[in-house]
Amino acid sequence: MAEEPKPQFAEDEDLERAKAFWSENGRSIIAGIVLGVGAIGGYNGWQFWQKNEGESASILYENMQDTSVKFDAAKGLADDLANDYAKSPYAVHAAWHIAKRAVEEKDYDEAISRLSWAADNADEAGLKHISSIRLAMVHLANGDADAVLAAAAESKASEAGGEQFVSRYAELRGDAYVLKEDIEAAREAYELSLQSLTPGSSHTDLLQLKIDNL
Repeated sequence: MAEEPKPQFAEDEDLERAKAFWSENGRSIIAGIVLGVGAIGGYNGWQFWQKNEGESASILYENMQDTSVKFDAAKGLADDLANDYAKSPYAVHAAWHIAKRAVEEKDYDEAISRLSWAADNADEAGLKHISSIRLAMVHLANGDADAVLAAAAESKASEAGGEQFVSRYAELRGDAYVLKEDIEAAREAYELSLQSLTPGSSHTDLLQLKIDNL
């Protein structure tokens, strides 16, 4: 007697709920975090700025931030910082600023280029991790799940200064697995992210909602 096929209705419904949640909420969640200039995971990169940074780098950075400066001109100033002051936190923050403006313009290639540079060149571990996380977010907004997984690889958390970013890396991997329709892998990643959160974190409800929608 032939084996009866296993019912797929529950699994299919779960998958559709997860995809629907991401379709309705994903982009706004990403944009709200990618475009933010504050700390990620309680880490504030600005505190590592050294007081003896060159005056020229400071002036370049301030000019680039001027809202009256057109995007192309701002990119040129960021390039100057990257070329002349590559090891300065000013150069990394300039890359973040250009990436932010690029995301606003939906120029994801430009944002990816800037954040990739920051992740590769940041001299401070925390700035490097923040750059990798923001890079993963842009890949997520661009729908490239494999690139998200590469940017938010689990191994990154074992690198210097990565321990406090375990939750963010895991959540991004969960988001990527939702895009890949791998619900079990997404659930495992989200649960790790939830377990790794600082007690009392305001992000708990969002993570629990993502888990509930799997």
